[in-house]
Amino acid sequence: FLALFVVMLGAYTRLTDAGLGCPDWPGCYGHMVLPSAQNELETAQNQYPHIPIETRKAWTEMAHRYAAGTLGLLILFIAGFVFWQRM
Repeated sequence: FLALFVVMLGAYTRLTDAGLGCPDWPGCYGHMVLPSAQNELETAQNQYPHIPIETRKAWTEMAHRYAAGTLGLLILFIAGFVFWQRM
């Protein structure tokens, strides 16, 4: 179910053109989540002057990143568990 959710969220991210909502990785504008304070947003805008901050696109991109990351960790956990069980 999580894999299907990640695929659907990825399609939504692509269709809303939010794939570049956050210019850096793994965070967003140097933070783990998009800053909400006005002074932090201004600092982030100064760090990336060529990319306008679009809050909705940034949150969409972050949601997809974190869901995909969770799926990746779950797959690694399952693989490790299976490997450990077979030893």
